[in-house]
Amino acid sequence: MKKDGQTNKGFTFLELLIAVTIFSIVAVAVYSSFNVGIHAWRKTEGSYKVKQEARHAFDIMGRDLRCAIDFIRKNPDGSVINSFEGSSAKVSFWRASKDGVIKITYLFDKEAKALYYISQTYKEASGGENGNKSPLAYGISDLKLKYAYRDGENIIWQDDWESKESDIPKGVKASIYYEADNGGGPVEFFDTVLIPTGVVNDVSEQTE
Repeated sequence: MKKDGQTNKGFTFLELLIAVTIFSIVAVAVYSSFNVGIHAWRKTEGSYKVKQEARHAFDIMGRDLRCAIDFIRKNPDGSVINSFEGSSAKVSFWRASKDGVIKITYLFDKEAKALYYISQTYKEASGGENGNKSPLAYGISDLKLKYAYRDGENIIWQDDWESKESDIPKGVKASIYYEADNGGGPVEFFDTVLIPTGVVNDVSEQTE
């Protein structure tokens, strides 16, 4: 029973219900904005990581390709072995190093979704040994390599390398594909490397 001059200091049920409703609306709005920001940050972070990985792979591959040499090797029967082999998903070539010549291979494994780097010494490559194999990039959906040769005044690009003017192509175009986060199809990163070719005679006696 309320006495004369006494005022109510509490909230009615309706006032409490209105306050809870307003608070819920504000909380949902704040959470939605925060969630959108977190999602955008994760997407940007993932895209940045992919770009960095692709750039790293291109830097290493480009450095090795620019050092590729026309390494003249002969079989015991006198036939010449090609110093550069290339397909759409694999490329192998020779390059000079401080220890002689080494064979470099870049190989895309579709099942593992990875690009591998393989380094072999002359002795390992001649003996059919595997050499040193290490992953260069993960999460790749596809790799496509193209090779350039000169046909008169024109530059022709092809998926598989066959010796034209020499055993080394004029350039290599590499495309690395990653699956997009939004499911909109693969994202392509590409680079083109021009190769200043050098020629080295068979140095098997020097590297044995």
